Amino acid sequence: MTTKPLISVVVAAYNEEEYLPKCLTAMAAQNFPKEEYELIVVDNNSIDKTAEIAKSFGARVIKEEKQGNTFAISRGMNSAQGALIAATDADTIVSPDWLLEIKEIFKDDKVVAATGTASMNTENKFFNWFAGDFYQWFVKFNFLVGKPHITGFNLAVRKSALEKVGGVNEKFIMSSDVDLGLRLASVGKVVFSTKLKAITSIRRWKESPLKTFLSYIKSYIYVVWLRKPSPVRQNVIR
Repeated sequence: MTTKPLISVVVAAYNEEEYLPKCLTAMAAQNFPKEEYELIVVDNNSIDKTAEIAKSFGARVIKEEKQGNTFAISRGMNSAQGALIAATDADTIVSPDWLLEIKEIFKDDKVVAATGTASMNTENKFFNWFAGDFYQWFVKFNFLVGKPHITGFNLAVRKSALEKVGGVNEKFIMSSDVDLGLRLASVGKVVFSTKLKAITSIRRWKESPLKTFLSYIKSYIYVVWLRKPSPVRQNVIR
């Protein structure tokens, strides 16, 4: 790419050869000019074919040796060339108009960050409700009380604003995305858009739903209300 792209898309990945192809296929199918975005996959010490798959989709692969999503996303965002930086997870599929909607949202110069909806599309009605109606209510509640909640699998930020707040805070091993949204709100407008759609994986919720739920709740309380790094630690990239 000879000129800088408008949007840099960052995907952090650790041993994601099973899920990554669907994620990157969705990126390749974007209703958006190829020359206006770049794709960055941050390989967080994978021992499978993650890096090979990413390269086969034309992604720029960056290595991050410090294990964890926070470090991988931080490295990816710091390496981004675009004026806007979008991020999604390796096990997530964004809608075909995802980048187009991001471009439209950021035409408002006051917007510094945006996040969108989630769905899981499983046969489990509870998970579908949780990721759909409940999630949207929860995000809207946070915006209503002045605690804008942006989510790592479906977000975009303005690079100049990201630099203004000092980038991703790597002390927040878990929920660094939530912390970032709160800090960005101090320098501009953070928005929630139902037009930014993403289907994410149920895999970690299936493994241990109660433990996962309690971990996220505990982290949410620490990061949003106590404004401290969460004591919850994750052994894998997420």
